[in-house]
Amino acid sequence: MILNNEKKLNPTTKTAGVEQEFQKIAGKEASSVLQELGCTTNGISDEEREERLAKYGYNDLSAMQKHGVFYFLFHSFTDAFIIVLLVLAIVTFVVERDILSGVIILALACMSAVIRFTQDYGSYLDMQKLKDMEHDTVRIRIPGKDGTEIREVPVEEVVPGDIQLIGSGDIVCGDLYLLESRDLFLSVSAFTGESIPVEKYTGVDQRAVNAAELNNLCLGGSTVNSGTGVGIVVRTGKNSYLGKISSTIHTQKKETDFDKSLSKITRILISYMIVVVLFVLLINGLVKKNWLEAFLFSISVAVGITPGMLPMIVNGTLAKGAKFLAKKKTIVKNMSAIQNLGAIDVLCTDKTGTLTMDNVVLQKYINVNGEDSYVVLNYAWMNAYYSTGVKNLIDRAILSYGAESDVQKYAGGYVKSDEIPYDFERRRMSVVISNPGGEHLGEETEEILPKPQDEVLITKGALESVLACCSRIRVKKEYMDIHEEDLQKINALSEKLNHEGMHVIGVAAKRKNAGDTAVFHAEDETDMTFLGIIAFLDPPKPDAKEAIHGLYDAGVQVKVISGDAPVVVEHVCKLVGMKVGEQNAVTGSDLEKMSEEELSSVVEKKDIFARLSPMQKQRVVDALRKNGHVVGYMGDGVNDAPSLHDADVGISVDNATDVAKASADIILLEKSLTVILNGIYEGRRIYGNILKYMKMALSGNFGNVFSVLIASIFLPFLPMLPLQILIQNLIYDFTQIAIPWDNVDEEFLQKPHKWNSASLVSFMNVMGGVSSVF
Repeated sequence: MILNNEKKLNPTTKTAGVEQEFQKIAGKEASSVLQELGCTTNGISDEEREERLAKYGYNDLSAMQKHGVFYFLFHSFTDAFIIVLLVLAIVTFVVERDILSGVIILALACMSAVIRFTQDYGSYLDMQKLKDMEHDTVRIRIPGKDGTEIREVPVEEVVPGDIQLIGSGDIVCGDLYLLESRDLFLSVSAFTGESIPVEKYTGVDQRAVNAAELNNLCLGGSTVNSGTGVGIVVRTGKNSYLGKISSTIHTQKKETDFDKSLSKITRILISYMIVVVLFVLLINGLVKKNWLEAFLFSISVAVGITPGMLPMIVNGTLAKGAKFLAKKKTIVKNMSAIQNLGAIDVLCTDKTGTLTMDNVVLQKYINVNGEDSYVVLNYAWMNAYYSTGVKNLIDRAILSYGAESDVQKYAGGYVKSDEIPYDFERRRMSVVISNPGGEHLGEETEEILPKPQDEVLITKGALESVLACCSRIRVKKEYMDIHEEDLQKINALSEKLNHEGMHVIGVAAKRKNAGDTAVFHAEDETDMTFLGIIAFLDPPKPDAKEAIHGLYDAGVQVKVISGDAPVVVEHVCKLVGMKVGEQNAVTGSDLEKMSEEELSSVVEKKDIFARLSPMQKQRVVDALRKNGHVVGYMGDGVNDAPSLHDADVGISVDNATDVAKASADIILLEKSLTVILNGIYEGRRIYGNILKYMKMALSGNFGNVFSVLIASIFLPFLPMLPLQILIQNLIYDFTQIAIPWDNVDEEFLQKPHKWNSASLVSFMNVMGGVSSVF
């Protein structure tokens, strides 16, 4: 028996890329997949499962790591300035034996750490409350004494080689290669960002597309909307598609612009401190010949030049901003993300649910001439109304529209005789209705709807599929044979609607004498009359256009990264007022061919990206950051996790996947660009107030120390005792405690600001020198 041969289908094999790995699996015959995983369609035995569980581990990602109180408490003391204060406190205790000064410095460090701990741990607890409930068990086949048995096993015990059964409402656990399917529709929005379910079916798929688009693969984390399926588990846990993406968030998050700047300022201050300490030690030691006193005084000067309240002011300001954003339905996981949010000059976002309502709406119902037609609406509504099983988004949109009109009042006059379910080969579904009561919908439709003792076959589906089974068209109650020019006209209508961001469906019908056909089959969908087109749109959010303009006014570029068709994304971007002109979307296939240099140029020129894989989205974010941009990324799916992790600010929503929430810095309780815009302005207020304190404290401290330093050269005694220097700084610093609540000029809020360490140092030197004179 071959059990995951390393040269064949091994769940732990690392290939050139995640997408290519799954494309190879989809391109294999089912018999080959079964053989390479060493199992049959009956599944594997309990003993076999134990062996594989030991080899491949549990099917558990643990995307959201759990931490205790002490983890956050320790993390709160890792701030660079807090570490500097702790070192100075230790030196003051040990060397100077100045208990009072040491206690004061230690208290400053502890108070700042407590502020940070309170915010970070509180956000963590909020995130735990938002964590989704996990699916507990899954149905699998196992070999039994009398054939195959069906058993439920815990999700974490699923292993490669298991034969898993899925049905409506189930969550797919592990990546499946389909062996059987019947009308199987999955929601893969976690991977593509698009809410319209996709059909999955058996057979080899050798296309070079994203893993979520492969027809014979059901990725772990997808939800079954309708239908049933049976598949062999090919990947589990950290080796699954979801696991490979989520593994990116367990690496160390890249240093953000705020972190880099604060670290640089810290290094500069430490460098100043070392230089000044050495200078004071040498000058006072040589002049006064008392090296111990000179050493103690140099330590005092080091304390004096350090802005002791800086950690408290920074953390206090960030905490105040976090509380403000909490009132605006925003949970801040990482406090520094608030300032980064104010600094972003590029926001990457998805389309569905952010720019649009994430709700498919029936927009048009037109005949072959492009005119509104209630005939088309009536037939589409009856097809959706009489179809059995779980209604898909298209059916729900038709029925919802019908509920607001008078279409549904006719339902009582007809009964369903039969149904031909949807399948991928046909890409259409039909219902057969009869008219036992002898009533009609009216003059407009009576010539085709069933009369007494008649039946009517009503079909809707993909436009080209519906046209393929039609021999006639209906134009204003007249029936004519279809000609090439008619097909061209209909396809032109469809293309026009596509460019307006709509999905199109064809509608056709034909009358038959009741009793002529006992059971209807797909072969009966012939010689039909094409009635027209129904078109659907995920409409833009009412506040999207205003929010986009607000972001532009705030100096933030908006780039849309979507899993939808390029033409749809382009149209939606224009509807919401994005400055895209006539530019075309950059697709995943385009991106795959680009070098890093080419991509670096493209991300500056283009604002629309469509059909990107998770790793391609990550490339776009990384390219923007390498170009010097501070990047915010908004997403809620598994496919967004790598980009959320790499962005300066990762933004997700409360109903996002666990992996997305674990990768994000900020969680929105309402998916809205307006909420982000509010956060951007709050981030800029925070930056402005922190900058005020740093300029005042650094220049003031430097001026005081410079004055004392010069005086100490000429005076025979120490101009100020260490405790006096510390108390003077504290008195000044305590007057700045109200800075987090200070106002910021409106002009300052109108553009993003990056930390400029050189400018801050220059200000400290100039103003410090001036203050020492006066």
